Amino acid sequence: MCGTTKRWWNGIPPEVMLRAIVIALCLSSCAHRQAVMDGFFESGTIHLHCTWTEPYCGGAEPDPSDYPRPQPWSGKMFIRAARPDSSGKLAINDLREPTGTIELNADGHGYLRVPPGEYLLIDEDRVDDRKYRELLRDHTRPAMYTEPIDTACLRQWLHGPF
Repeated sequence: MCGTTKRWWNGIPPEVMLRAIVIALCLSSCAHRQAVMDGFFESGTIHLHCTWTEPYCGGAEPDPSDYPRPQPWSGKMFIRAARPDSSGKLAINDLREPTGTIELNADGHGYLRVPPGEYLLIDEDRVDDRKYRELLRDHTRPAMYTEPIDTACLRQWLHGPF
């Protein structure tokens, strides 16, 4: 009989039990994160595994098994030193900062040795403002079935925050 068995947690209010579980999860995740970060500071090597996914473009929503699958990103990615905002989560892509290059293999893996710090990982179109200027030039005026490009949106695409 399930109802008659006395368990050790029967007298603990659910709020207290939930709080204890959350605290335990936070402590265990912090311990794991510190171990990973300690390894980084010792070696200074970043290991990346990058993927990309084709966007789903309209029509009836497909079955989840038919959604586009992530594919390995092969080729170059670029890394740039960044200064996070006050939240520590976002940074601006400052085009004046130099970039480093990470070559990713066919499986999307790449390694780069860098000093400890905060970095942005960016694609080739955001390394400088060439693509930005090209898009401005080609889409400043409206064309058939298109509106002129939103320059504020385009600036955010280039500079972030990311």
